[in-house]
Amino acid sequence: MDMVRQELTDGQHVRPAAYPSFLTRSYFHTPDALRADWQAAGLPKPRVLGVEGPVWIAPGFEEKWVLPSHRSRLLDISRQVEEQESVIGMSPHMLAVGTKS
Repeated sequence: MDMVRQELTDGQHVRPAAYPSFLTRSYFHTPDALRADWQAAGLPKPRVLGVEGPVWIAPGFEEKWVLPSHRSRLLDISRQVEEQESVIGMSPHMLAVGTKS
């Protein structure tokens, strides 16, 4: 719980010594924090997209993903909500897209 609490408080993931197979030290962003980091680097406000969206938590995801018709539906759902602000943070990965002029 300490690891999760820290991730939710300041975005830092510090691997507990008892779990050597966990992800190494890393930093997580909220959609707003990702935008702020981009702008702090002198880049214009990016589009932030949720890569997987909420579909990764669908029951039986692995079994559905290998079936072309189900995969197509899962991807369609992801595309529909990839920029929906209330859903972006549900995605395990985000993508920031922008241009520098």
